[in-house]
Amino acid sequence: MALAVAAPEAVPVRALVVARTLMLACALPSSAIAMCPVRHCPTCGDTRAVAATSMLDTGYANTVQRARLASRRGEWSDAADLWRDALLTDDRVAEHWMAMGDALSRAARYREAVASYQRAIQLDARLTREGTTSVARAYARQGDDQQAVRWLELALRAGVPPETVWSEDTFGAYRNDPRLRVPARVQVRGRGARSGETSTA
Repeated sequence: MALAVAAPEAVPVRALVVARTLMLACALPSSAIAMCPVRHCPTCGDTRAVAATSMLDTGYANTVQRARLASRRGEWSDAADLWRDALLTDDRVAEHWMAMGDALSRAARYREAVASYQRAIQLDARLTREGTTSVARAYARQGDDQQAVRWLELALRAGVPPETVWSEDTFGAYRNDPRLRVPARVQVRGRGARSGETSTA
């Protein structure tokens, strides 16, 4: 004769007890579980980290979107502050440093703009031409002629075409500076040599 065994009544378990049980099972300290940054962590299985990271990603994307919108509207101080907020979350995006530099420069916050452009160049060498020209522009608008010429020289040496530099009114005062003649001449001569080699090939 089969005996029916009644299941015991469900005992309510507090969340703290569950958390401690998980910690013991994973052999991890409580701080490791609370701060685990790994999505779907195979060790601790903590879903809170996934939710926190997801919220962080969404907030970051929203901040970047708002920064771009403010830039399009010409709200330069707001845009600069929003780009700074985005970079506080992820400071490895060189293009965002450039965008913040542009916003700061348009807001006449030239000293901050210079630092932002320099950081962009450090992060991505492909931005050297644009970055050095932007730094020179910021210094020129600030009235620091010595630094403006220095960075224009770097821009020309990096390959920025002289005609691009001299087409800007901002740089008009430096057109005849002797320090800029040499790199400009070398670049023009180099282009001429390359075109000559092409034509004789």
